[in-house]
Amino acid sequence: MSFITKYGTYFGLPPAALGRIHFVAPAANYTVDGRSFIASDDNGGLSPEQALRTIAQAYTNITASAGEVIFLLPGTHSPAATVRLQKAGITIAGARSPFTSDASVSRALGAHGLPSKVSFATAAAPGFSIEADNIEICFVELQPASGFGTVYFRNSSPDALYMHDFVINLAAGQAISLDTAGVDFGYRADTAGLATRSMSRLTQTTQRATAFLTDFSIIGGGAHGPGILTATADVHVRNGRLHNRAGAWASPFVVATGTGYIYVDASHWTAQTLTGMGTCIDGATAGIINGKVFLSDLRFPARPPGVNSQIDNFVAGVVQVVECYGGNNNPTFSDNATVYQVLSSV
Repeated sequence: MSFITKYGTYFGLPPAALGRIHFVAPAANYTVDGRSFIASDDNGGLSPEQALRTIAQAYTNITASAGEVIFLLPGTHSPAATVRLQKAGITIAGARSPFTSDASVSRALGAHGLPSKVSFATAAAPGFSIEADNIEICFVELQPASGFGTVYFRNSSPDALYMHDFVINLAAGQAISLDTAGVDFGYRADTAGLATRSMSRLTQTTQRATAFLTDFSIIGGGAHGPGILTATADVHVRNGRLHNRAGAWASPFVVATGTGYIYVDASHWTAQTLTGMGTCIDGATAGIINGKVFLSDLRFPARPPGVNSQIDNFVAGVVQVVECYGGNNNPTFSDNATVYQVLSSV
């Protein structure tokens, strides 16, 4: 069976890969090229016409560090439990629009959604547990279960997480909870209380990991936990949008303890109302490491009168801020903006 359509293109635009592509269908019955097929974990999974039924089976079949991909066909995939990624060098990828190129995908993609979705709502458990090196996650919308993290480092092992062209939708219909979080590295921290409370740590550590998050949206819907929490990791965030649709999101981005260095650039924080976001980048648990955080070319929503700054609670010298702007806090939303200087705690 061929990967090629009659138009000379690939089904679902799967990524070019040096290793095998393991196709997973979102339901028992699915359609490819106008034909109906039955997904099963007894299938081979190596062509779109022989798709597996579950991500868990694809993970069982995949080979570590061989350039292999778990490709999620369009639709909503609903794992029955936490997906623990303990094999290094694998990619989890969703389908892309055939009219979208890599160059045109941007932080605004969250407004349009992505064809492939993974919902952990029925699992009532944390989402992707990163427990190995060189994991890549891309072109997929992730929906956490209420009260749990979506993606997190769970032990001392993982390094070089690469996430791009993704959406984390904290507002996908689930109950609002401060324990619902996006990308959460706090489970590895050696200081209790930093991570969301939904799950105990496997190994407490200050061992530094690395992560690169780019071209993404994290969508809030009120009083959720952090969209990103950066404990014990060197994290580079680029071309991101953290957007709150309704209610008040107190701390969308939290810099927590550990030896990691944080670099955030070319990203936006937005909200539907003047009071929709509290402290956009919160350093209350960041610790004291000079120059730990570098923020460049960021845009923040207007700051309501009487509340803290959009970048706040850092000890002096921890954060450097260059070419970052907050909307004018005039309720008329004039087009003025305020440039930030290096901040200390308030």
